[in-house]
Amino acid sequence: MSETGSVTYSAYLKLPELLALQAPLAGGVADELLFITVHQVQELWFGQLLRDLADARDRMLEGDPRAARARLVRAVSLTRALIAAIHPLRSMPPREFHAFRGALGSSSGQQSAQYVEIAGLCGADWVRGEHGRRAVAGLAAEERERLRGRLAEPTLWEGFLGLLAKAGFAVGTREERGEAYARLAAGPLDGDPAQLAELAELAEALVDHDEVWTEWRACHALLVERQIGGLPGTGGSSGVAQLRASVYRRFYPELWEARDPGSAPLTAGCPAG
Repeated sequence: MSETGSVTYSAYLKLPELLALQAPLAGGVADELLFITVHQVQELWFGQLLRDLADARDRMLEGDPRAARARLVRAVSLTRALIAAIHPLRSMPPREFHAFRGALGSSSGQQSAQYVEIAGLCGADWVRGEHGRRAVAGLAAEERERLRGRLAEPTLWEGFLGLLAKAGFAVGTREERGEAYARLAAGPLDGDPAQLAELAELAEALVDHDEVWTEWRACHALLVERQIGGLPGTGGSSGVAQLRASVYRRFYPELWEARDPGSAPLTAGCPAG
C-alpha cells in the first residue's frame, strides 16, 4: 500500500477515469460534449444532495432541529449550484442540439433515478403516484431496486412532523398540523421559546429548500423550450408541456398553505403533469 504522501491530485480525484467518462455518440457535433458534461455534473450534485438530505432527515429523527437546518441550508446552496451548472447549455444553438438529439434514443431526463430519489426522500406525494411508476419503468434493475429502497425510508417530512410531535404539537390530522404551523409562525407565547424558534427556523429552511427546487425546474423547462420549442421530448414525454406542469410541484405543500392561514386547505401534492 502506498503512503498517503505519495497520493497525487490526479490520483486522489481519479481524473483520468473521470475525464474518460464523456463519450459523445454523434460524430462531429462539438456541443454534445458540453451536453454530457452538464448532465453528469447534475448527477454528481444529486448524489451529494441525497447524502445531505438523508442526514437532515436523520438529525430530525434524532430530535436535533439545529443540525437538520444546517444540512438543509447547505442543500439549498447545492441546488443553486445545480441551477448555475445548467446555464452553460443556454449557449448551445438549437441546431447543435438537434444535430445529436437522435443519438439520445429513448433516454430522457425523466429517467434520472437520483432526482426521483430526492423527491421521494423529501416526501413528495407525486413521486409515489403515477409519475413515480413511470420513472421506475425507465430505470435499470439496480436503479429500480435502489429507488424502491429509498421510497421505503422515512422522509424529511416525517422527520419534521416527528419533531413537532416531540415538542407537544398534535400532528395527526391536516387541521392539527395547520394549527401547529400557525403556532410556530406566531412566535413563543408559552412553552420553550428556544425550541419553538428552532422549529420555526427549520420550517422556513424546508420552504427555502422547496422554493429553490421550483427555480431549478423552471430553469430546466425554459432550457428545454429554448432547444426544442413545442416538440415532444425524448423517452415518451410530451416535452415542454410536461415540464411546465411540473414547475410548481411542492415537496412540502402544507407549509405553503400556512402562508395564508385563512385559505381553504389545498389538495396534498401537485399533479405529475
